Amino acid sequence: MQVKEGSLVVRWLRLVSGLQLCSFLIDIVAWIMCIASTAVVNWRVWSVENIKGIGSGNIWIGIWQVCFWKDPSNDGNSFWHCEDLNEQHPSLPREIFIAQDLMALASIMNSAALGLISFALYNVFEPRKHKNFVLTFFRLAAFLNLVAGILVLISVVWNTSAVLHNGKIVFPEDFELPQIPSEQHIGPSIYLGYIAAGFQLLRSGKLSDPDPGRSFHTRMDLRGSGSDSFVLGLQMGFDVLQVRRPLFYD
Repeated sequence: MQVKEGSLVVRWLRLVSGLQLCSFLIDIVAWIMCIASTAVVNWRVWSVENIKGIGSGNIWIGIWQVCFWKDPSNDGNSFWHCEDLNEQHPSLPREIFIAQDLMALASIMNSAALGLISFALYNVFEPRKHKNFVLTFFRLAAFLNLVAGILVLISVVWNTSAVLHNGKIVFPEDFELPQIPSEQHIGPSIYLGYIAAGFQLLRSGKLSDPDPGRSFHTRMDLRGSGSDSFVLGLQMGFDVLQVRRPLFYD
């Protein structure tokens, strides 16, 4: 089928392609959120009182570091201090070490998925590419997004459970930190992780559409009458409402 510039098919193709690009932007947002959740020291927020070298205030605990305002002489001259959390500290809870591995892996898989989607979107507009060739990359990206979303979800749910159960953390002695706070609550990074996981799982479902590249030209011929073009427009509109993918050529 020859598709003429300015035809009804081209106009609908642009609209559907726009939907694909919006989905791609959602993937980018999810990727950024995943990285931010991994890096920011805000997974748990502890409230402490009368702790030597800290006084009263908050302790921010992430999966890579624990940070707090340190006041060694208790004279009010405090400074921001962070301690690294790594495998050299076996007393730390398992959910912290597991989250380190899972969140890092999820960020890498999300990056790979973005690369695959970018390549697939580029090839959507190549008339000579067979649709199965392009769908392969969409499906691989969907699989990576699915796995990444599950990994992030495991990490945030496990750490959320620890906070809700007021779980203790046995810090190394040289940290001079308490094992249990007077109060603790979920930090913003965990909520960010939930949103990132939701976006990743949502996009994996959309990208895994079994036939996203259903060809419009196999159903109607643009050289038909005006009524044929009207029916074609209705069929294309239905596909757009169903969030179908852009036009692929066999």
